[in-house]
This record gives sequence, C-alpha cells and structure tokens, in this order.
Amino acid sequence: MKRIGLLTEDPRTYFEILEVLREKGLKFVSLEFDDAVPAHVGVVITTEREKARVPFDDVVTDADPDLAVSKALKTLSGEESVENMCIGVDPGHKPGVAAVGDGTVLTRAVAPNPEGVSEIIDLIVREYPCTNLLVRIGNGDRTNRNRTFNRLWDRGHRLEIVDERNTTTRSETPDEDAAVEIAMTPGYRPVKRQVVQPCDGELRNIQRLSRLESNGRLTVSKGLAARVAVGELSLDEAISLQGTNCK
Repeated sequence: MKRIGLLTEDPRTYFEILEVLREKGLKFVSLEFDDAVPAHVGVVITTEREKARVPFDDVVTDADPDLAVSKALKTLSGEESVENMCIGVDPGHKPGVAAVGDGTVLTRAVAPNPEGVSEIIDLIVREYPCTNLLVRIGNGDRTNRNRTFNRLWDRGHRLEIVDERNTTTRSETPDEDAAVEIAMTPGYRPVKRQVVQPCDGELRNIQRLSRLESNGRLTVSKGLAARVAVGELSLDEAISLQGTNCK
C-alpha cells in the first residue's frame, strides 16, 4: 500500500497532521515543494491555501487534521485494494477496534458494546475492501470477549484469540491502541462458539453499578445482573425491571 505525503509550509498544520499520523501509526513521507513527489506516495495532505502549488493529482485538505488523514486513507484505499487486513479487538464493555491493512493502521474506533463490534467491522470492510480478512480478539475480559466472539462467529468471520498481556498502553486512547497491538499479534483459532458465563464478581459489579445509576434507590437482582452481563438487557432496562418488581 502506498504512503501518505505531508506537504505544507504552515508549521501548525504540519505538526497537527504529524501528530495524527503518529497516533494512528501510519507510514508517511515529509515532502518539500521544490522536490518531486516520490513514486511510493499515493496521496498528499496539504492546506487549502497551498493546494494549487502541489504538483500531484491526489491531494486532500481539511482544517480538521483527523478528517484530513481520514480523507487521505480513503483516497489510498480507492487507489488500490488492501490484500491482507487484520482487525484487532480489545474486549470490554466498550471494545476498542482497529484495522491494519497491509501493515498500515487504517482506522480505529470504540464500539458501544461487545455486539457492536460487528457493525463497526461491516463499516470498515465497506470503506476498505480487502482480499483476506482476519479478526483478532484479545483474551481478556472473558465474558465480553466471548459475547463479541460469538457475534462475529455467527457472521462467518475468521477469528483468532490473542494473548493481550503486553498490549496495554498509557495514552488518551488505550483501548484503541491495544486493539492495534492485538491486530498485529498472531493468536490461536478456536473451533467453536464460546461459552458466555459471567462470574460472581462481574455480577456484583453490575449490582454496584445499578446502585450508582439509581442514586442508591435499588440494587438489581443477581438474575437481572446476569442478563445484563450476557447482553440480554441494558443496565437501564434491568434497573427499570427491578423497580417494577419492587412495586
């Protein structure tokens, strides 16, 4: 896959774009106006004011550095298809998701819940068509991991479970960063759906959260907590049902 070129004499724009590229782990080339654009550059990011000075066909601009980089990635994906894509999932209540195509981080996101990972993967595949897709899921948070795994298994995805012990990072986006590491780490391939069986500690934590969410008015039952843990109910729905049962 070709690289992004960064070409601007505006210091603020340069460093803002540079920060986004580095955060996403994207390979890029810093360019100068007096030099020719190298053959391995597929798109150039610059400012709207400098766009006319860029001697290249595929040029993107945007005042928002994140959007500028997203536009550049979109242009690259349209220019040539991705051969091998690995999507990493950092399991949790709100899983981190990251797509790595042919060694380049294409996009990162946070899913609203374990089952929501499936919809994010659908969006990624539509935006970045690929020949070979593999989804790697971290082995932590067993209950939420297995919820995600089973939804993706039912959708027919090739899946691996990865040892995520060394994927935790200290950053503003730890779940997304961990997902990148998981995407690039080989794992093992289970041969069947996984059992979703929350432990007592998880149920107690859901009951604790129900007290916080209800301002101490009630605690959901263990049975309702179990239904929340496996994804049958949201916490708000469980609190509502518990309140109804107590009347």
